[in-house]
Amino acid sequence: MQFVIDTHVHIYPFYRVEQALESILDNLSRTGGDATKIACLTERYDCNMYEELAASPRNEVRNSFSIESLEGSLLISRRDGEGDFYLLPGQQVITAENIEILSLNCLKRVVEGNSAVDTVRDILGHGGVPVIAWAPGKWFFNRGKVVRTLIDEFSPSDIALGDTALRPLGWGLPSIMKAAKRRGFKVLYGSDPLPFAGEELKPGTYVTLVRSDSDSASIGSLNPGRVLKNILAANPEVKSGGSRGSLLEVLARLYRNSRAPKPLRQIAN
Repeated sequence: MQFVIDTHVHIYPFYRVEQALESILDNLSRTGGDATKIACLTERYDCNMYEELAASPRNEVRNSFSIESLEGSLLISRRDGEGDFYLLPGQQVITAENIEILSLNCLKRVVEGNSAVDTVRDILGHGGVPVIAWAPGKWFFNRGKVVRTLIDEFSPSDIALGDTALRPLGWGLPSIMKAAKRRGFKVLYGSDPLPFAGEELKPGTYVTLVRSDSDSASIGSLNPGRVLKNILAANPEVKSGGSRGSLLEVLARLYRNSRAPKPLRQIAN
């Protein structure tokens, strides 16, 4: 069975949420065709979009989509019958060392500000999939040593590394990722939309393509969370799909992000 998965999705509360959902479906379909489509939320400390979509979606969302709550995921379908995708819960966690670790397929919030090692242990303890997320400039010097420590501390069945569309075209795969891949660690790919208006078009543009013989079920009966865990536990074929931005495009996005207002940070409980 084939899957197209965006493993780094943000849907911020100030987005046009219906547009973000449209983008996920359109972009995953463009890259993955008829493959089963999965989007993994990686919610910032101030976001609860998964809960909103499950309990009380906005009128604009309800007008365009039906949302079915399944065990551990949401099945989001266009009302016109033109496609659907699974949405998994998750969180983006900032550690004490200022490393970003994604907690995929995990409803339970992980406390921020702990060490990277303890953060991974917490995510595993809650049944999530920890992903060490690459970000521009954040794997250099001491923080690079932290990432290497995580790779030494945990096995390829415990954690993965995360690549994003913010790695510009022509910018080679980071050396830490190359070394980790040689040791059997998986690299997962995601779009990582930024927190300013207009980024609603980005979800689903850079994705993980998976071929697996161990997950065979029809839409509506498949367990997408199990698919995600099997990427680490089994040995499916995994590669990137979609596209990343040019250096100028990425720099422009990062500049706009630096100018965007940031809410007061609160530690999750």
